[in-house]
Amino acid sequence: AKDYFTRTKERELTIWDDFRKNIAFEPGTISFAGSGHDSRTTEIFIVMPGATKEQLNKFGENSWETPFAVIEGDVEKSALKKIYSGYGDMPPWGKGPDSNRIYDVDGYTRYLPKNFPKLDYIDRCYVVDEVGIGGDFSEGEF
Repeated sequence: AKDYFTRTKERELTIWDDFRKNIAFEPGTISFAGSGHDSRTTEIFIVMPGATKEQLNKFGENSWETPFAVIEGDVEKSALKKIYSGYGDMPPWGKGPDSNRIYDVDGYTRYLPKNFPKLDYIDRCYVVDEVGIGGDFSEGEF
């Protein structure tokens, strides 16, 4: 969360690891991220298009990496292709943001904009089956 108080509070509420389900990771797979046994909070990752076979095989090795969703349809033609992924994974595996620095008081206001100016942000997200399509929403917005 952009708000320091919210992201700090939510980080204290952990989610237990799931039992292994042997689900293969592929581009468009959405999974919780974590840092150890029963460490999951609000951090997730999406397997981006173009992930190498080696990367795909490594996902799911840790008990906290269990897929919970997948982007439907042709991921190569989805909005996911428009998300900037040039920074790669977080350190030490890539040049992306250090998740610990994001949780600093100025993580969202200074650290991310200064060091990762091309980073995209998700402003809001809807579970379509829960909000329905209609009213203020049109199918094109999803």
